[in-house]
Amino acid sequence: MMMGKIDTSLWKKIKLTSIFNMSNTKSIVQKDICPESGNIPYVTASSENNGVLTYISCPDEWTDKGNCIMIGGKTMTFTYQETDFCSNDSHNIALYLKDKTQATKLHYLFLISALRASLSQRYSWNDSISMKRIKSEDFYIPVTPDGFPDWAYMDSFMAEIMKESEICLENLRIVLKI
Repeated sequence: MMMGKIDTSLWKKIKLTSIFNMSNTKSIVQKDICPESGNIPYVTASSENNGVLTYISCPDEWTDKGNCIMIGGKTMTFTYQETDFCSNDSHNIALYLKDKTQATKLHYLFLISALRASLSQRYSWNDSISMKRIKSEDFYIPVTPDGFPDWAYMDSFMAEIMKESEICLENLRIVLKI
């Protein structure tokens, strides 16, 4: 069953800073890494492979904490980083949910779509986002009648999307006989 059009009439505009802690990622330039030298994802501002270029041995002082959204500051790519990672650019921004009890993969994936819809139209390579600018931004998300983020809606919506994706992948496997 494919989901229909999303009813956003009860969504509310909120400041990103009201639900996220933000930080610029640390930076290890690509010429200074040794590809496939470890198990820490080396994340770039690419939309391919969830931004992961390779896996490296990365010192703790250059590692950013996972379970966050990473925004490629210059390219406006949004990725969910499940584990700790190293970044290629200090212009990248990591968003961490303030409410740790809601910091789940499904919530982050939902929020990526909402952020992309709100921010991608405002920023480009020539006009990249920065920490200063993102702190003044807002975006629309579903809220409960008392005005709080509707985490239950986000959970059920993303669970349905993931279920539909699995069905599509299984059908593809059957057709390709893999």
